[in-house]
Amino acid sequence: MGSAARAVGAILAAAALSAGFLACGTTTAAAAEQPRLFFDCRGPVTERPTVILEAGVFGTSADWDNILRDYGATSRICAYDRAGLGASAKVSGAHNAMDNARTLARHLDEMGETRPVILVGHSNGGLYVQAFATLFPDRVAGLVYVNGVGVDDLDDPLLISSLRQEADLGRFAVVAGRLHVTGLALSPAILALELDAAAAGRKRRALTSLRHLTNGSAEAAVLVADLSVIRAAGAVPPGIPVVAVVSMPRHRTTINDAWRKAEAAPVRRACQGWILDVKGGDHVSPLARDRAYLLEALAWLATPDLADPARACTDKAYKE
Repeated sequence: MGSAARAVGAILAAAALSAGFLACGTTTAAAAEQPRLFFDCRGPVTERPTVILEAGVFGTSADWDNILRDYGATSRICAYDRAGLGASAKVSGAHNAMDNARTLARHLDEMGETRPVILVGHSNGGLYVQAFATLFPDRVAGLVYVNGVGVDDLDDPLLISSLRQEADLGRFAVVAGRLHVTGLALSPAILALELDAAAAGRKRRALTSLRHLTNGSAEAAVLVADLSVIRAAGAVPPGIPVVAVVSMPRHRTTINDAWRKAEAAPVRRACQGWILDVKGGDHVSPLARDRAYLLEALAWLATPDLADPARACTDKAYKE
């Protein structure tokens, strides 16, 4: 199964693990013909780069409620809903990962976020932050992949098969939505994320929304194609520091070893990187009980002058 699906081993939970519906925040309007995206931004503007959070397949900003609360106590951080998900409008016509990156860049401009940002991608959200960093390297101060999907998955047939299975699960989620039975699978997912009552309620409303499930399924259907598009566009400059938060059960399996190898690959290509292993964690625990790992990664990436997209890798520094 794909990185979201393998966390739960159940069909509907693949949709449940990464979604939410945020009822408060900021909605920005882009140019005509462009989708209006919903942003939930918290915390004061400081010398630290603003953090932008990308949720996984079927995900929205509510997934990040714990991180938004903790990091937002001292620094600027934003989560948002991709086009067609949660409170964001659907884009008309085809819209791949590179289009998503351009849409995000326009919204950041409108919000006055002109400084380089730190991008965090959970699960399939990893491919979207990778796309942004490929297109707009000068706008990126650092990358964090949290059990992230990326172009290195294309090199392993086992992982490609897993991602294709995730697309099948997405189609099943739409069928379940039409039958009004998605609620049967929600409680374990909500408990795993340790959301408070308000955030849990927003999450439940999203996963019982046929509009949300349909658009999430459309994203899942083009995962492999999107990865190929990103790879063809070029590579993330090695001067951008990268952190991989890898959270898996303690027991080793062939598929888990394959995921860990692929998730660590972007760090190995960076001049400065950090692989954080969450021992005994699971797919969503870095957003909940194990969020200290992610918060530590964000603190490191906010180190002044750490990022330099033009830097040559003559002095690699890894923290493991």
